[in-house]
Amino acid sequence: MPDRRYEVRVQGRLSQRVQYAFEGMDISVVPAETVISGVVHDDEELFALLALIQSLGLHMQSLQQVTS
Repeated sequence: MPDRRYEVRVQGRLSQRVQYAFEGMDISVVPAETVISGVVHDDEELFALLALIQSLGLHMQSLQQVTS
C-alpha cells in the first residue's frame, strides 16, 4: 500500500501536552477545530491514529484522505 496523507479534524483546541501525542503529524488550529494531518504508511498506522484520538477522548469531526 502506498503512503497516503490524511487530515483529521477534531473539536476544540488541543493542549501542548496532547499535541505532543501526535509526534510527526502537522497540527494547525482553525476556529473551533484542530487539524491533525500527516502521512500514514499503512492501515495499521491509520488504526493506531484513530485509537489514539479515541483514547485521548477527542471528538472527531471528520477524517479524509487528501492529496499532498
